[in-house]
Amino acid sequence: MLKKYMKASLIFLIVFSFLVMPLPEALGAEKISFMYLYGGKTQDYIAQFKLTKGAVNVVSPNYFDLDKNGNLVINADNTLTNYMHSQKAKVIPYLSNHWDRASAQLALKNPEKLANDLAAAVDGYNLDGINIDLENLAYEDRPALTQFTTLLKNKLKPGKTVSVAVGSVDKPMTSGWKSAYDLKNLSKVAEYLVIMAYDQHSKESSPGPIAALDWVKKQLDYMITQAPKDKLVLGIPFYGRVWTNGKDGGGIWYADIVKAVQENKATLQWHDEYRVPFAKYTKADGSTKEIWLEDARSLKEKVNLVNTYGLKGVAAWRLGQEDLSIWQNFSGWLNGHYFKDIIGHWAENDILYLSSRSIVGGKDTYHYAPDVGVTRAEAVAILSRIFSWEMTTANPFTDVPNSHWAKESIIKAYNQNIVKGISSNKFGPEQKLTRAQLAVILQRAFELQTTVKLKYEFRDVPQDYWAATEIYILKNRNLIGGRTPDKYDPDSLVTRAELAAMVARIIR
Repeated sequence: MLKKYMKASLIFLIVFSFLVMPLPEALGAEKISFMYLYGGKTQDYIAQFKLTKGAVNVVSPNYFDLDKNGNLVINADNTLTNYMHSQKAKVIPYLSNHWDRASAQLALKNPEKLANDLAAAVDGYNLDGINIDLENLAYEDRPALTQFTTLLKNKLKPGKTVSVAVGSVDKPMTSGWKSAYDLKNLSKVAEYLVIMAYDQHSKESSPGPIAALDWVKKQLDYMITQAPKDKLVLGIPFYGRVWTNGKDGGGIWYADIVKAVQENKATLQWHDEYRVPFAKYTKADGSTKEIWLEDARSLKEKVNLVNTYGLKGVAAWRLGQEDLSIWQNFSGWLNGHYFKDIIGHWAENDILYLSSRSIVGGKDTYHYAPDVGVTRAEAVAILSRIFSWEMTTANPFTDVPNSHWAKESIIKAYNQNIVKGISSNKFGPEQKLTRAQLAVILQRAFELQTTVKLKYEFRDVPQDYWAATEIYILKNRNLIGGRTPDKYDPDSLVTRAELAAMVARIIR
């Protein structure tokens, strides 16, 4: 069993140990990766989330609606909430009026009641906040929307988040639904504003891109003058639109687009000016189809704007509609981590996953050094800082002088019987850590045990091997694996890539 304080420390150790060496530099805050959930069932959302490879840290399901009288309707899903929390994702549902202006205006006439009801629901359903997504309001509703946002913020407990979905604009607006958002005042209250930077061309318009890159930039150029950059989250479209004979641009998922293009022997083309893909073809009945969409290439360029403009993060409408290949590198795009030496590496996705969470850093801006080993001194230094061990004995190691940067950490770990010397008076601080030594260090530091009878599965780790017990305890807990199904390779060095893969597996 893990001691209670050890349990709390496990991820903390893995977050900092071994990977950023010897002392991790302070890294920037993790960018928000906010995904709306709509139109599916619990199992659909969970399946969609799993495909994101850990690149999403906030989900926003449609838990809150308004009825025709402006009263709150709750559709909370405890199973979904509990699952997302188990995956370390925040659950910040959105409040929607589904484009019904009348219901939203009625609700805003009694903001105290709506704010009280929502605050109670956040507590009652163990939620992390609210995303206010009231659309199709009017310029005259600006004060009421801002007042309601302020009331809700004040009624939520500390640590709960209020965000607001706002229309994207490139100039001041005094009419139309996008004019309802008082960006300057909303940004003073809300933790962040989600910019709906899509539907440049909509269902009712002529065919064209959902969000051309220059169009998005133009929206951002203006909006960063109205609200602080670090309070803006860029909303991007995962969907496409298909127009028939130039009309009725209905929404369509990426997978359905690919299928339609293939079935009609058409070709996806790239628009160099708009920086998005599109397709045009004529069906057997003579009708023409024009599709505009987003794929991995176009979405990467949009996500990169988060770093170009210094925004708080990215949001998307909606999860499940996207080109699934984006999840291979989404975290890297979002957080600006581009390590040249991991491209095509077997642990690339794991390294990007951890890098996006500021868990690992590179040797420098462009190099992660995935195949470099970890020294014994580097390992125990991190362990010592986490556990705050006392130094109760003198230094027995002649190769750890008083001037050694990790002297205290090494002696503290030795005192706690976490590590031993390579001889009676030698520690070997610069020796690389082996896979067997790693297993022993983790098992001892966290007092990991198992109640299940150990199976000695690796032919190179027999029962009488010096680290067999520790290796098989970690194997039983799925914290480590062999290099092949029947071989652990205990004397090989632990690499930064191997540790990244192990850490990603544990956190996920």
